[in-house]
Amino acid sequence: MPSAYSIEMKLDGERIRKRDTDVARPRKWDGYEKGKFVPADKPGPRNAIDQAEAVFPGTAKWFRSPLWDVLKKRKFDQLQIDNALFSLDPRIIALLFEPKPREGESRRRLLPFDAGSARLLQALATFDSLVAIVLMAHLAEIIASPQLRELAVNTYAGMQEKLRGIPGLKEVAADFFHLVDSYCKHWTFLSPSQRMEVTFFSGNEPSEGTQPVKFRLPGL
Repeated sequence: MPSAYSIEMKLDGERIRKRDTDVARPRKWDGYEKGKFVPADKPGPRNAIDQAEAVFPGTAKWFRSPLWDVLKKRKFDQLQIDNALFSLDPRIIALLFEPKPREGESRRRLLPFDAGSARLLQALATFDSLVAIVLMAHLAEIIASPQLRELAVNTYAGMQEKLRGIPGLKEVAADFFHLVDSYCKHWTFLSPSQRMEVTFFSGNEPSEGTQPVKFRLPGL
């Protein structure tokens, strides 16, 4: 929509009152647009995420994505990564997990992630496939796997061009990918005991006069 005011009219229209000389309105959506604060995702009738989801389906999935916790450098364990991956698109779940739990087990196991899996994720080029590949990059940290890290980071780089055109990302692509680039660093080993992290930025500079992230996402 063209402005925070138009979103407010759509989602909080009953709280807007026209007066003789001006309009009284909450203006919370102005604050979200300017990045001053993020919606408080707490149960209640005026939960902004649920309000937006009711009118714009898909909003809640993006806002509540595990991606933001990873980019905030929250440390996951392997079970939390499995749970996060299982919250994604069913096509991605089918690609990454065994078809059913093994005998005596209640959970489907994560399949080995290889170049074929990476190509299929890259071909999907959806927000959830991006989330999956960032989670795999984080898994590489947990299990200390340089091979998985390299595969995940290279796959992320390969899917960027398509991702830049999808609604929701294209409007903020420069700042968004600057943020993800800062997390998806390449590992370079100077010696068996020395690892250096190298960041390759995607080409688009963040907006002039701003910090690398001009928009606010959950807690960032």
